[in-house]
Amino acid sequence: MLSRISYEKEGYVRAGLFDRRTAEETHGFLESIIATAAEHDCPRVLISVKASAPLFQVEQYGLSKYFNTLSGNWSYRVALVSDSDETYASHQYIEFLARQHGACVKSFRGDTPALAWLLAD
Repeated sequence: MLSRISYEKEGYVRAGLFDRRTAEETHGFLESIIATAAEHDCPRVLISVKASAPLFQVEQYGLSKYFNTLSGNWSYRVALVSDSDETYASHQYIEFLARQHGACVKSFRGDTPALAWLLAD
C-alpha cells in the first residue's frame, strides 16, 4: 500500500491511497487523515483511492469511528474519489452510511468535481 496525506494551501487535506488491501491498512490511513485534519484544524478532506479493493464491510474497516468523528458537524466535508466502477459503488455505499450517521460525505469519479463540491461554501 502507498499513501500520501498533505494539507493543501487551498484549505483542505488531500489523502491519496494506492493498492490498499487490508482492514489494518485502511484503519491506519483513516487515523492519519484524522490526525492531519486535526493538526491543521481543517474540516475538508479529499480522499482519492486508486487500484484498491472496494470496501463494503464498513465495521471491519473502522469507518464507523470515522463517521462518528464527523457526525453532526456539517462544516466537515469528505469527498471520496475512485478510479474504478467497483470502488465508486463502494464509495456510494459509504456515502449512504455516512449520511445516516450525520456526516457530510459525497462520492465522485474525478478530482475536479470533488474539489468544486468540497471547497464550495
